[in-house]
Amino acid sequence: MQIRKLCNMSIFKSFLVNLFNKINIIVIGKRPNNTIFSFNFHNIRHINSFLRKHQSSLTRNNYVIIDVGAGQSPYYQFFEKFTEKYIAVDLESSLPKNEKREIQQMAGLAEDLPIEDNFADIVLSNQVLEHVLDERKAVKETLRVLKPGGIFIGSVPHISPVHLEPNDFRRFTDMGIKKLLGDAGFTNIFVQGNGGVFRSAALMINMDILMSVKKDNKKQEFKGVMAFLLFPIVGLINLLGLILDFISGDRRRTPSNICFIGYKNK
Repeated sequence: MQIRKLCNMSIFKSFLVNLFNKINIIVIGKRPNNTIFSFNFHNIRHINSFLRKHQSSLTRNNYVIIDVGAGQSPYYQFFEKFTEKYIAVDLESSLPKNEKREIQQMAGLAEDLPIEDNFADIVLSNQVLEHVLDERKAVKETLRVLKPGGIFIGSVPHISPVHLEPNDFRRFTDMGIKKLLGDAGFTNIFVQGNGGVFRSAALMINMDILMSVKKDNKKQEFKGVMAFLLFPIVGLINLLGLILDFISGDRRRTPSNICFIGYKNK
């Protein structure tokens, strides 16, 4: 009798967790389909817009794409119909174990890609360069694996709370990214920030509230339940960021996110 009661409780608990996850995805979204109620709405919205803009220049369906620091490969949906081969490179522990999409997984580091020279048409790197040990070596590795004329496209934070410790090492400016890519050998570099100080403030407030207190030798945790309970407040803060930036204008000094694109010489 006791065993049956425990089983029923376990089933009910599992049902509640699944229900919460489904409602959470509808309300807050799941990267890259984040809603305005998501703490990183402004950054993801910018990345999506940037990728769509440059997606329009793709003219074939046989591109070889490497997603460095891919994690769950959230941006695969932007390139799926254009690819012959899509390779996700990340730490083995960060790659999903039940990947059902046509994504080839490779365990590896951005500074030492397990890819041959002149192999890829496009390399993606979204929110990765701030976490690698050596960003210069990582960018040079990207240049190495790209075919002549290949594209390096991605994003980095300019302003952000500390996250994913102990591997959060730096932030970037538009000038810093241009120099980093240019020194590695990339050309035709274009860099774009995602808005003004109020959108950055919205991201900083929302992100900081929903992460655990930073403690030495302890990994960051994300307060998922609190994110759901506070979603109206998070949405209001995001909306205010949009409105106030629209009223005051973007002085181009305080973006929270920077997107970039560079090309390997033919």
